[in-house]
Amino acid sequence: MEEYKHAYFETGGCRLHYVDVGSGPLVILYHGFPMFWFSFYPQIEALKSRFRVVAIDGPGVNLSSKPQNIELYKLENLARQIDELARHLQGDEPFRLVGHDWGGALAWAYAQQYPHRLHKVVAINAPPANQLIELLASNVEQQKRSHYMWAMREGDVHTSMTENGAARVWERAYAPFRGRPHYTKEHDEIMRIGVAQPGAIDGGINWYRANIPPLGSITDADFWPSRDAKTDVPALLIWGEKDQTFIPQFIDDLHRYATQLSVEILPGVGHTPMLEVPEITNKTLSDFLCA
Repeated sequence: MEEYKHAYFETGGCRLHYVDVGSGPLVILYHGFPMFWFSFYPQIEALKSRFRVVAIDGPGVNLSSKPQNIELYKLENLARQIDELARHLQGDEPFRLVGHDWGGALAWAYAQQYPHRLHKVVAINAPPANQLIELLASNVEQQKRSHYMWAMREGDVHTSMTENGAARVWERAYAPFRGRPHYTKEHDEIMRIGVAQPGAIDGGINWYRANIPPLGSITDADFWPSRDAKTDVPALLIWGEKDQTFIPQFIDDLHRYATQLSVEILPGVGHTPMLEVPEITNKTLSDFLCA
């Protein structure tokens, strides 16, 4: 990883850390929770020969600043941060955006608000943010699956996640990848150090505090860019069909939120295809981004 450039970008009260490698058209990668830029390492390696790949640490995470102001974690501000970073990197030239989990929900939202800024958008195991809020308002099964979004904000669950350098989060989140040929002990140690950064887990939880309202009190103001926002940017959903975080039924309605939609379903794969089956994910991603 000697060729990886680590850099920082100041934007609206946040100091974002990112990794920059390769040359060519810009691809920005945005992680989910409880991950950070290195969760995309297999994809960075696969794409860097054809693209300039930039993988961000979101605010509150790993080496990025950890602001106390919850407003800075709201979707509209996260999207603005991406836009300002992209303009810093290559001016007004449109780029490609890929996100997983929370980063995927954000990528959809960015594509809805800033369609002229993108060539393509990819979400890995994530519905659009406005579709997720709709599901939380109306779907009992999704409410059950998303219970953790509220439980981890305080109390015993919060304590267990943030104590001892977030050791419990590291053990549980990354255990499924251990023993796989592409996930070495060195990689596991990088992940441990990332989640153990002081305040990093609580910083990630701030994304939920800022954007997921209490059940039973969801209003139109909780949807961003709006309740019915959609995008006409060419879009791809990569979906590990064994995902337990989101109900798969959201895919049936996804065309309402993305009008030029492709869906690639990966049988037997869970919530993190980029780390579970990186070769398949990399080919799917490369084929779409290069087409």
